[in-house]
Amino acid sequence: MSKIFFDANILLDILLPVRSNHTKAKLAYEKICQRYMDLATSENILTTIEYIAYKNGTSCETLVRFFDGLQTNFALYSFTESLNKSLAYYKESCEKGEKIDFEDLLQIQCAIHYGCDTFLTEDRGIHTYAQGIKVIGLDDVLKNPIELEK
Repeated sequence: MSKIFFDANILLDILLPVRSNHTKAKLAYEKICQRYMDLATSENILTTIEYIAYKNGTSCETLVRFFDGLQTNFALYSFTESLNKSLAYYKESCEKGEKIDFEDLLQIQCAIHYGCDTFLTEDRGIHTYAQGIKVIGLDDVLKNPIELEK
């Protein structure tokens, strides 16, 4: 069975009705849950979710329920083991004069380290760092959910 890693933007889209992809993210989540039991994200993403959701007026009670749901339904991975590789990629990128989003880099390397074969995100720039993992977006899930299983 495939392991699917959810990026922060997807989880925020599910949680926050004010986000433009809210409905699409909820529909995609339902489709994924019908086919997969192995859902994952990083424990670091929880800090990002709390910060952004709270700034958008989400109550502590709602966040607690959301976090409880994540703990129940998702594997929450640490990126400690993938940190050195991420730092090396970041250094290499800086030496080339290229801009790299370190948070995205950490998440994709965490997913790869823990054997996830699919990474769900709306960040298209993350593809550059996706070695050995399929990077998909919400439209990919909604248009052709059968493809997710390959």
